[in-house]
Amino acid sequence: MFVEKRKHARLSIQLDAKIQTESGNVYDGKTKNISFGGLFLSMSPNEVLEEDDSCTVSLLLNKDDDSGPVIPLTFQCNIIHCRKNGYGLQFVCIEGLEAYDHFEKLMILNSDEPDRLMAELEKHPGLIVNQKL
Repeated sequence: MFVEKRKHARLSIQLDAKIQTESGNVYDGKTKNISFGGLFLSMSPNEVLEEDDSCTVSLLLNKDDDSGPVIPLTFQCNIIHCRKNGYGLQFVCIEGLEAYDHFEKLMILNSDEPDRLMAELEKHPGLIVNQKL
């Protein structure tokens, strides 16, 4: 019998992503799924991230939408696992309270079970917000 160990439910959300490694290399990717604790990212097979490294991931909301300004969400992440089809990243923090508010709304509005996600957040708050000074 499979026992789910994840604290946060995954949502299938495809967003364009920019990944910057500690060495300064920048790669393009696309989210396959995302949760309040992290995301799974697919990238070109030629681009290699290393397990246990840190990186910065930027997601752009409204990029292909004329309804409003592009909203960047920038996360500090740890690379948890590397697979043939992508990379599992764990969020360390998100840059800015406004970005966190947008991220929370993105998750809730794209969930089939928004009440479950809100209950999850109460039990496991997840992300640390890095306040920009």
